[in-house]
This record gives sequence, structure tokens and C-alpha cells, in this order.
Amino acid sequence: MLRKNCLHKFIVSALCSLAIWQLNAQVKFSTFVTDAEIVVGQTFQVQYILEGATEKPQFIIPSFKQFTVHESFDNKSTSIQSPGLQMVEVHSKIVWLSVNKPGYYTIPGAIAFVNGKRLFSQPKKIRVHTRSSVSAVKPGEYEEDIPISVLSELKPGDNLEDRIRRNLFLKTIASKSSCYVGETLMLTYKLYSRLNANSQILKRPSLTGLSIVEMVDSYDTRPEIEKLNGIPYYVNLVRKVQGFPLQPGTMQLDLAEVASTVKFVRIENDASASKDLDDLINQNKQAASGRTYFDHDVTLVSNPLSIEVKPLPVENQPANFTGAVGRFEMSIVVPEEEIHPGDLVKIQVIVKGSGNIPLLVAPDIKWPRGVDTAEPSVKEEFNKYVFPLQGHKSFEYSFEAPDTGSYVIPATEFVFFNPATAVYEKSISRPAVIKVVPGKPKRENIDQEEEAVLVKQNTPLHFYWFGVVVLLIISWIAFQFWRGKKSSRKEMMNTQQLQQAESVEKIDPLAKTRQALERQDLIPFYHELEQALWKLVADYCEVLPSAMNRKNVSMLLAAKNIDVETIRLFEELLSECEWALYVPNHQLQNAAIAFEKAERIAASLC
Repeated sequence: MLRKNCLHKFIVSALCSLAIWQLNAQVKFSTFVTDAEIVVGQTFQVQYILEGATEKPQFIIPSFKQFTVHESFDNKSTSIQSPGLQMVEVHSKIVWLSVNKPGYYTIPGAIAFVNGKRLFSQPKKIRVHTRSSVSAVKPGEYEEDIPISVLSELKPGDNLEDRIRRNLFLKTIASKSSCYVGETLMLTYKLYSRLNANSQILKRPSLTGLSIVEMVDSYDTRPEIEKLNGIPYYVNLVRKVQGFPLQPGTMQLDLAEVASTVKFVRIENDASASKDLDDLINQNKQAASGRTYFDHDVTLVSNPLSIEVKPLPVENQPANFTGAVGRFEMSIVVPEEEIHPGDLVKIQVIVKGSGNIPLLVAPDIKWPRGVDTAEPSVKEEFNKYVFPLQGHKSFEYSFEAPDTGSYVIPATEFVFFNPATAVYEKSISRPAVIKVVPGKPKRENIDQEEEAVLVKQNTPLHFYWFGVVVLLIISWIAFQFWRGKKSSRKEMMNTQQLQQAESVEKIDPLAKTRQALERQDLIPFYHELEQALWKLVADYCEVLPSAMNRKNVSMLLAAKNIDVETIRLFEELLSECEWALYVPNHQLQNAAIAFEKAERIAASLC
């Protein structure tokens, strides 16, 4: 009994550890700071990013005692991850800060409650300079810094559209502007940014006319710093692939589209323009009243790009050419163990090299007389991170060994087109010899041994064992019948209860919200209210979860002829819910007013 209890505890601990490991492997919580080097009074952004959560998290941010908090808000976006291009939700808490004293500071980490777990993000360090010390920094010392906060400030005379055009754009990059049919081509779509923007992909290029291999495991929201024309940008991959054109002609690449919300600060008084210290102090005191924070929505489209795809040369094209483009070598592998008549023989034809590996087909092999093979099983392995694609493809043929003797598979040609030389080349395998020696096939030996064991068994004992097996089968069937009858009654009761709950929810979509208000439990109240609002809109507009954002929902409601006042009330109530979930000291009176607004919205949408 003691050993069983220990074993049970060990299994439970192992399963719990595995569950925690899987959660940590899927959910990532991190801290991101837009600028590691800033000046006194300059605003900068801190992002607490949670990736892979299956439910909406609750963020608890630090108090930022040494900083001035200008604004904080929540953001939700999606990212794409391989394999299978799976969509992953990304939740973030974004805070705008500034500091009035120079020195070294630590941005504290935040806490996120998600999936019943508490996660912590790591702290980040920044350095704050005085305005006079910034000019003394050596050129190139911080050349990788991207002044997002400065570029997000609009002073009198600055042009907003020009600021976006220069600092936020999509770019399509192709490894070649001209190639042959089947030649490996690398295509990259990137989002370049030097602004404080939240972006969501509206259209990922499908790249029709190409056979595609993805070059990355996942498309996440973590940017990398990359220089373009000597200027550093934060860069996010929209798509990066290796493609093989399937037809000749001019191929117009698909466009990518990204929706971005750029956060700007409009400054009416430019304190930095003053050279007098007293004026500078006075203007900094007035700066708070002269700063206006606002969002600007913009849709970015990648630059159009076309590829000229040339047909493969018809002149000098061998008759046994099957469409391989690149550089390849072919070999034939036969079994090393002894082969007897009747044995199952497996022959591998392996083509390795670089090029359009996924499009390779088996070469034509002249099998010796007496060898009858079926269609081969095909396997391919390649390094998708390397351009051009490198790896191998194997074709495995199976057949039953014929009578004794030597069987020769003659040398076989594999023809490919080399785009580097624009010439058809070939790889020739060595002849392969299959030697079949006298002996019994392995399968027959096994069958004869099994028959010998059966003969030696006592016949009456055999019948006894048969009776025991039949009795066990009958008992198992009876137990399953009794268990199924019991579970069906329980399932019928659960179904009735579920139908009753669903009917109540359909009658009153705000039932859970009303119950939380009656209990005066305000945090669950605002959480249920927010969920009910999104569900009301999703059911009314018949919209997918991936399109559930304020901009899309407002447009869909307007298209459904919902009045402007209801749409405004919906957006206002959502903002109120988000604010109330993260700010303490809620008032019951405000919650009651919010519930009345929700009832007005529900009346318009139900």
C-alpha cells in the first residue's frame, strides 16, 4: 500500500510538472522599452507583452514612483507562428513615462494573471541624460538607438503624413528580379518602424504561382534592429519564404497590408528652443498643458514588385529531364544484409543537393527482369533556413526477392538544369547489384516456429484457455453496456441543464453582469460586462474573433445601420471597462450607470 501511494504521488507530481512546463513553453511574458537612452523630460514607452495566452490576462503594473505617468492603456494583436501558420494572441499593457532627473533607472517588471497562473516580466534599465550632456556623447556611441519618443512628437510646423511616410512603411524584397521556372527565389516582406505604433496584419501575401517553403518557425511581434540606408529601424517580419516559380512570364507579387495605430504627442510649446535657463525652466512647467496625446490610424501597403520568370531552354533539353532545377547528385542504396528468395527487399534512390527539392520526382530506373516494384514511398529532408534550399529526397522501392542469383540495376541518370550556368547537367549513379542466395525467407521461418509451438500445446488446456477468454469478453461487454446506460442518463441530464442555461443566456445576455452587480463585486462585474459587449457585437455582426477590434466593429455596426449614438456608447463603455479593470477604488454608482448603458446597447442589438 505504501509503495502504491508513493507511485501515485510521483505520477501526480510528474503530470503537474509537465503541465507547468507546457504553460511556460507556450506563454511568454516580457518587458520592452522603446529607448534605453533618453533625455530629461523626454517621453518614452514601456510595453509589457504577453504572448500565447488562451484567455484575457489581468495586468498589475508597478507604481513608477520615480517617473511621471502620462498615459497607460491595453492593446491586443495577433501574430502568426509555424508550423501550420498558427495564429497566436498577443496582449500588452503600454505605459507612457517621463523622468525629470538624470541618472540610471530601473523599469520594474509587471505581473500578469493568466490561465490561473501568475507570471512576472523582467526589469529593464535605462539611462537619462541632461540635454547638455547629450551633445557631449561621442558620435556612434549609441548609433543603434532609435529615438521613437522624439519621432512621435509633433511640433508646430511638422507634417504628420510625412513623418509616417519616412518612419513607418512596408517593404518587399526579392533575391532576384529575373529567374528561371523552378529556380529558387527568396521573398521577404518586412515592416520598418521608427514610431510608437501598434500594428496588425490585415493581409499576408498568398504568393500564388509559387511553390512555397517558409523560412522561419514563427512570425512573432518581437522586432529586430536593422539598418536601411544607414538608418536603424525596428523591423518585424511579415513573411519570409523560398519559392519556386511554376510558370514562365511576368509574375506580379501579392501585396501585404498592415493596419497601424500610431501614437503621437502634439507639442504646442517647444521648450527646447529656448537657450536661457530661466526660460527653459518656465517653459517646462507649462509643457504639461501644451502636450496633446492622440492616435492616428493608417493602413500600410507593401511596394508592388514583379519577377520576370524565364522558361527553361528547349534546346538541348534531354528527353529524361523531369523538372529538377539546381545542383544535385543521385545514388542508389541496396541492403547490406543477406537476401533470400521471398524476402522483402527495400531499395533507396536518393537525390541530394540544393534547389527545388520539394518538386523533385523519381528518376526512370531500368529494373532487372524478375523484379516487380510498386510505387515508391517518398521522404524529403531539407534545411529551410538556408538559401537556396539544401537537403535530399529519397524514393524507397519495395519488392519480393526473386529466385537466387545476381540482379544488376544499371547506372541511372538524373538530369537537372543548373541556373548558374544555364546548362542541363546530369548525375549518374553507380550500378547496384542485388545478390539473392539460397535459404528460407525470414517471414516463413517465423511462421514455422509459431506452428511448432502450437503443435506442442496440450489440446484440452487450449480449450480451457479459450473458455476463459470468451467469459472475459462476455463480462466486459456486459460491464460496458451497464456503464453506457448509466452515462447516457447522466449526459441527458447535463444536456437539459446546459440547454436551460443557454436559453436563459439568450433571453438575458447581461445575466452574469447583473448578478455580479447585485453582489457588488465590481471587478467581476466589469469583466463580465466587457465579455458581454464583445459577444453581443460578435453575434449581431457575425464576425470572426480575429476581426474583433474597435475599428472593425465600429465599421460593421455602421454598415448594419446602427445609430451613431449606440456606436459611440459602445466604444465609451469598452474604454470604461478596460480602465476600471486596472484602476482600484471602483464606485458602485458608476457600475450601475455602466450597466444602464449596456442595457441600452443590448436593446439596440438584440
